[in-house]
Amino acid sequence: MSLLPKPPNICDTAWEGVIASQYGLFHDPVDYDRDKDGNERWTGGYEYTVSSVEWLKCAQAGCPWCQFLAKTFLGKLQHCSPQWPSDTTHIRVGPWPTSRMRLTKGEASTIIVINGLDEICKLHTTEGNPAARWIKNRFLIPHVGWPYALAEAKTCIEKCVRDHPECRAITPYPIGDAPLPTRLIDCSDPDCLRIVETDPAMRGTYVALSYVWGEDQPHRTTEANLPLYKIRIDPAMLPQTILDAINVTRALGIYFLWIDSLCIIQDSEKDMHHELAQMRDVYRNAYLTIDASSAAKVSEGFLQDRKLRRIPDAVLPFISPPGEPVEQSAGEAQLGMIYVTSDGLRYNTYRESDWNGPDNHTGSRGWCLQERLLSARLLVFTSQTLRLRCHTRAHNVGGAYHDGLHDTTRIPDAVFHPDRHIARHSKEWKDIRRAWLKIVSDYTRAKLSNPTDKLIAISAVAEMFAPFLGPEYVAGLWRPSLLTDLLWDSCDQKLWRRQTEYRDPSWSWASTDILVFWWGADEHADWWAEVVKCTVTLKNEQLPFGPVIGASLILRSPICPCKWLVDKDLGGPTSMPRLSIDYPLPAPFMVKNRVYKFDRDPSLELLEEPEMWFVPLLLERLRKTGSQLYGLVVTRADPEVWRRSGEQGQGDVYRRVDITWCDIDWDTDSFEDAEGWDQLRGMLAHLPKVDIELV
Repeated sequence: MSLLPKPPNICDTAWEGVIASQYGLFHDPVDYDRDKDGNERWTGGYEYTVSSVEWLKCAQAGCPWCQFLAKTFLGKLQHCSPQWPSDTTHIRVGPWPTSRMRLTKGEASTIIVINGLDEICKLHTTEGNPAARWIKNRFLIPHVGWPYALAEAKTCIEKCVRDHPECRAITPYPIGDAPLPTRLIDCSDPDCLRIVETDPAMRGTYVALSYVWGEDQPHRTTEANLPLYKIRIDPAMLPQTILDAINVTRALGIYFLWIDSLCIIQDSEKDMHHELAQMRDVYRNAYLTIDASSAAKVSEGFLQDRKLRRIPDAVLPFISPPGEPVEQSAGEAQLGMIYVTSDGLRYNTYRESDWNGPDNHTGSRGWCLQERLLSARLLVFTSQTLRLRCHTRAHNVGGAYHDGLHDTTRIPDAVFHPDRHIARHSKEWKDIRRAWLKIVSDYTRAKLSNPTDKLIAISAVAEMFAPFLGPEYVAGLWRPSLLTDLLWDSCDQKLWRRQTEYRDPSWSWASTDILVFWWGADEHADWWAEVVKCTVTLKNEQLPFGPVIGASLILRSPICPCKWLVDKDLGGPTSMPRLSIDYPLPAPFMVKNRVYKFDRDPSLELLEEPEMWFVPLLLERLRKTGSQLYGLVVTRADPEVWRRSGEQGQGDVYRRVDITWCDIDWDTDSFEDAEGWDQLRGMLAHLPKVDIELV
């Protein structure tokens, strides 16, 4: 393939080398390993060596490739390379392996390595450019509400419906034959919107809206205005987000829309409870959910033009091969243009903010999490562009780059088939359980306007998991794995917030307003505790996965006192409270390092010396001659705040304060490794246990 005429601003070295080789894109991926001496070694791509003086002179003379390298690497070289300025500069350019990126062919990132320093870049071009055949990435669509953008979104949605077998497999009904919610907004005439009430036999297609209220909605449906809304809803009274959702629904060729503020009678507790129980089906059966992610409140709307936060770092010529991308292809090559942005995987606008980013508001809201997880397809109006997320993939409409690295929380496909039998403790079952714990952990990051919604706002997701993890659900935990589920912990003691009025039982993650995670205990571990009884009193029997108004958990365990250590006990100020556990074990066993992590409940600060107890749950072997004992820290509960469930028992009740552990070792002179472990387990099994009631 002969070279095209060289543009005057390109230096000979770049034109005849890296540009003629298409920036190494059709070479082997650039990767690195280590040689036998442990030195890092780069391989693959297109490589060349150039005089450092010549390279910098070409950059000053205006060569866009050399200028891009200087802009991207000069500071790094001066800061990180002790040999700089060196006589020569070694440059390697090529594709970054797609296996690292979850990208398809043509979306591969480009990596540039200069003297061992690397930079990952994104290449993109425009539709119709000669380079477009080989470079698949496009610019973000900033005009998200324009007809061309919505038409492109419609095409992507239809492609999903037609070409994604994974999405079809988890869709409960054929397109057009889904049961309809109780009420829908008829958008067929934008000047005469109205609410239609359905019956159970009706089937059809509708769109749902996921959005942030952010403020009062005086237009919301009430028992008084429902008869009027069945005749007509004046568009002039609706906030912009709802008007935008109506426009998008119509642009997609659909004329029924579900919005909570209009389709649920907001001042009817009976209707509210009935509709909340249907949330799983409302979002699962919707043809599409519109995610108004960019709107912080309902009056803002989400179809405004977006402002790109960064322009490309360079515009470079690209020699488009006439046939297969090999250097000796016959035929006429064409000169196209590509746009390069450095560090594209981490900081550029071509990877928009993640779900919990400051400008993507639905990603930080508790109710919106379950709406996103349950939806078959989600059309997301992000702060920067328009994205379609389905169960097969997530991608930006129009072909702009989206790495998907922050879009991994999903309900496993198996959960969408509740009649399927999956054996407990099988690999697939463990994957389902891990997905549930990940979802709950993500959910605890989210915000709720009303903290009492903690359980109800994720109840539809819990209902999906019930056939596999349940069936009995007790205030956010699963009865069959209750001991394991009790092992939740908080990530940041500074964020600890405990309820002052009863909301949920203290042993449930739902009782706090902190980010939680779970320790990875196996259900077949050595459990010291057993569940004697667990009861909860639901606020509404129609909502078995919803809020509770009382709870009682009776554990049988060999408890022992523990002490909260203040600064004077530790010999000076500490950054984190500590706990002393002095478990009574005979020699040669010993509780080592009796001071342990303790996320202090602020309510305990009111007490000079609060009484606390350690309730062991799980013994786990960690070393040849040692183990860890995990358990709950509890204190007496105020019965005026912490309510029992079921029959009112006698005696004290306790509440969870934290989870902690203690190290138990044994003397190797007394036991061999395995013998010591067996002796410890046998001795602990005979310790006296008592029943303790947690509320």
